[in-house]
Amino acid sequence: MAHILILGGGAAGLAAALAAAQTDPTARVTVLERSPRPGKKLLATGNGRCNLTNIQAPHSRAVLDFFASL
Repeated sequence: MAHILILGGGAAGLAAALAAAQTDPTARVTVLERSPRPGKKLLATGNGRCNLTNIQAPHSRAVLDFFASL
């Protein structure tokens, strides 16, 4: 079994952890974050509504589809 360590629980770190877990479902994925709440800055986007993409952006549908698949 693989052990994967992600340093940083920001948007990129959490996305990397998701990708790693989807790539190898048997892997043990650990995210280390210095602050007490991983993803806190992500929650602050969009005035507290967690705005992950600009709906007018060319690839916004792919981003929304990715999160819907989770």
